Amino acid sequence: MIYKMNPAADLKNEFNGYTVASVSLGPRGEICILGVNEVPERIDGMFPPVQTETIHHYKVIIMGKGYKQEVELPNQSWNYHFIQLIDENHILLACARAELYDNGDYDLNAKVFDMDGNLIREFLLGDGIQDLYVTSVNKIWTSYFDEGVFGNYGWDKPIGAYGLRAWDSEGKEVYTYPNDDPHFISDCYALNVAGEEDVWFYFYTEFELGRYRNGQLEYFQPDVSGSDGFIVYKEYFLFRGGYDDRDQYTLYKMGHGNRLIKVTTLSLADETDNLLTTYLLSCRGPEMLFVSDNKVYVLHLKDLLRDKGLLYG
Repeated sequence: MIYKMNPAADLKNEFNGYTVASVSLGPRGEICILGVNEVPERIDGMFPPVQTETIHHYKVIIMGKGYKQEVELPNQSWNYHFIQLIDENHILLACARAELYDNGDYDLNAKVFDMDGNLIREFLLGDGIQDLYVTSVNKIWTSYFDEGVFGNYGWDKPIGAYGLRAWDSEGKEVYTYPNDDPHFISDCYALNVAGEEDVWFYFYTEFELGRYRNGQLEYFQPDVSGSDGFIVYKEYFLFRGGYDDRDQYTLYKMGHGNRLIKVTTLSLADETDNLLTTYLLSCRGPEMLFVSDNKVYVLHLKDLLRDKGLLYG
């Protein structure tokens, strides 16, 4: 099955001289894009630095309904991987990594800027962040990959050991996942903050799908390994890829016994019928945002279900 899409934005001219480093869906559906003039080199070709020896220049574009805002962030020595809106009119940038040093100091890897590019505040969100989303009441949800859970970059007792955490807008803890058996998160592959108290997370070791809703946890069994993103609408789920094919999408429907039943697989094509190779994924509720060939696309699961005759009304 092929699903044809039209781009929401073309970044070729918007980010001339920049590399798009991160895209995300904001708390009110905004498209948030972060560009950097030069991607920081990895340490020993493997590990991304937290702070960089050379100065980098970042450019932010926020696109909402009927508006677009650009913010320049020059002279930065931090390696940012995530962008979200916070406080309604501020920008949260975060580094995936944060180092704990021998003297006890550590990197404050979350930075909040105003729309003039001024640093407002900074705080620690832990090392090894896999995904980051802010809700409309400024709760920050962070999930962690294996190094963040088990420790690296100097952390013997890592902040990400819980696998999933939430913070207020000042970086104070408001939720920690009870990370123990039989639903232990050793690596949270994908996170979807669908609502204020509705958070889905897909995690290894067993590749379960968890849901935190109004303080309660429940678990589901999808038949997919290694997906890096998913969206949800009513009883339907669309997972992107897996270990075998990143650009194949699998549609599931909730079945009996908390099992997800496969409905169909599909590929995405652009407006000229060329298959899309996607990267820089962001998933929030029923919407999936990604970049392909310097164009931004937004897939809404409700639209796909209607177009394929699987949803009526």
